Amino acid sequence: MELWISWLGTVLFGYFAFTSLYAGLKHYEKGEEKEFDDVFSYDYGILAFMGLFFEFILWVSEKIFPQRFQLIVFRIVAISISFLMLGVVYLFWYLYFNFN
Repeated sequence: MELWISWLGTVLFGYFAFTSLYAGLKHYEKGEEKEFDDVFSYDYGILAFMGLFFEFILWVSEKIFPQRFQLIVFRIVAISISFLMLGVVYLFWYLYFNFN
């Protein structure tokens, strides 16, 4: 695999990992529960897709879980997505060093 592919994957998936980690660890004020997507409030491109994804996670947590568990579920999912993206970054570099 080419080195530029590993760097591109690191930048792209690393960005998604850190923004997901920020959304999961950010301190939310009381009454701010409806604004989880403030990190992803862009109107275009892949960032809008990430915003829609976190809006969907918020909607599912509102429908399935009671009020007191919604923030916990959202944070667990956001941090899990962050670790998944960091795993993809690790996979890029693992493949680069093992096949060169």
